[in-house]
Amino acid sequence: MKELADFLAEAASCRQRILVLCHHNADPDAAASATVLAEVLNHLGAQAQAGGSEDISLISQNVLKTFGRELMINPPLDVDLVVLVDTSSLEHLGELGKRLRKKMPKLVVIDHHRPVEAMKQLTALYFVREEFTSEAEIILRLLKELGVELTSEQASLLLAGIISDTGHFRFAKGGTFEAVHQLLEAGGDYARVNESLNLSEDYSKRVAMLKAAARSKLCRIHKRLVAFSELGSFEGDAAGMLVRIGADVAFVGSEEKGEVRVSGRARQKTLKLTGLHLGELMEEMGKHFEGSGGGHAGAASMRGKAKLEEAKKHLFGILWQKLKPKK
Repeated sequence: MKELADFLAEAASCRQRILVLCHHNADPDAAASATVLAEVLNHLGAQAQAGGSEDISLISQNVLKTFGRELMINPPLDVDLVVLVDTSSLEHLGELGKRLRKKMPKLVVIDHHRPVEAMKQLTALYFVREEFTSEAEIILRLLKELGVELTSEQASLLLAGIISDTGHFRFAKGGTFEAVHQLLEAGGDYARVNESLNLSEDYSKRVAMLKAAARSKLCRIHKRLVAFSELGSFEGDAAGMLVRIGADVAFVGSEEKGEVRVSGRARQKTLKLTGLHLGELMEEMGKHFEGSGGGHAGAASMRGKAKLEEAKKHLFGILWQKLKPKK
């Protein structure tokens, strides 16, 4: 962590142009982490900008709006340094990632997903710690190393990232609550954060959840209940919903113009008993279908070039091996 802090502090002191960039369809953890880190680097002397690839999720838009922030979509790449946050590979940036690979300024990765070995060769500094339950926790630890005091709005943004990525603390660890305590002491507004994360009354989301439930197909693989459904949006939320109502593992996919997207969620007990790691599974799927994939053990996604039925067939073939109970 000290090496990372020293590297960024030196870049900022030299007034480098720094782009802090996060993945497509950025969730609150990604959007908040990119926003806060860019602001801090500016405070330290850099010319920093926070950006995202292609789009950001509706809930992230609501969080940023609540605390008076915006995230630039597909920002210019004419910079000295790109810092990827909550983004394990360039493939998670879509077309922007292809442009970045061609231009290739100096690159730093700060992430908490499963490490991607190929990325290490492209970076000036590679800091990946899968034991952190959210990117925001890493950013908080980094800012402490930099000796920076957070504003109340910055603390609230990072708090939103933690709450979102831990599923409102369902996947929290001891360090998570230590981080939350620090953010509350820094002025984080827990009530406003919770309100900003609450889109449960959004009509389109409610309709999408009901459609996902109605379209879901259930099967048993090695005595595990596996659900699969099709939806054009809110795929991750829908997969999480299917797990909450009874599935051991759930996947929700969509297909458009020859490209497929699949999001998966799994119960912690199922992960423990089988050794399943959805991030690993989705990375394998992404590579197979000429796209990208990755994530956490219990929550991950992929995108690639395929028909949805083809992706589903391949996925279930992998699950047949992955869901065997550990001996």
